[in-house]
Amino acid sequence: MRYLIRALKYIVYFAIIFFLMVGIIYLFSSQKAAGLSFVDLFREGSLPKIAIFFVAVAAIYPALSFQKRQLYLNGDFTKYAETVDEVMKKLEYVPEKREPGCVTYIKNSGYARLTRMYEDRVTFLTSDNPVIVEGYRKDLLRILSLVNYQIRQENREQENA
Repeated sequence: MRYLIRALKYIVYFAIIFFLMVGIIYLFSSQKAAGLSFVDLFREGSLPKIAIFFVAVAAIYPALSFQKRQLYLNGDFTKYAETVDEVMKKLEYVPEKREPGCVTYIKNSGYARLTRMYEDRVTFLTSDNPVIVEGYRKDLLRILSLVNYQIRQENREQENA
């Protein structure tokens, strides 16, 4: 169900961006013919093809953009929970809910959440090791690399102390 909702959001998102761009081109076009309307910018029969293209891209995009990754830890997640909280705070995420076996974070800024169509949730499934982390692919890569880096730094500091 979540996949379908994401696909529908992206259909609307892509259509809005497309029609805004075409509208801006139409408004600033210096070679407007008299009586040329917005719909006349498209060839006859091209709007259904554009709609099919948007549906296809919106159907594929959530599968490519939202992923699950594994976070390998040396021990239980509770041992590293503060480190994860620090990293998420640096990346402007706040805890949404904390339940046994699951911690979710969302973006702190309402504007950032809106630009991501409220699909900014990062979920840590902490019941097993490795920890499963779900969310937007680009954010996951950044989060996991920062968490791993922070853990390595803390381990080095403990070894040197």
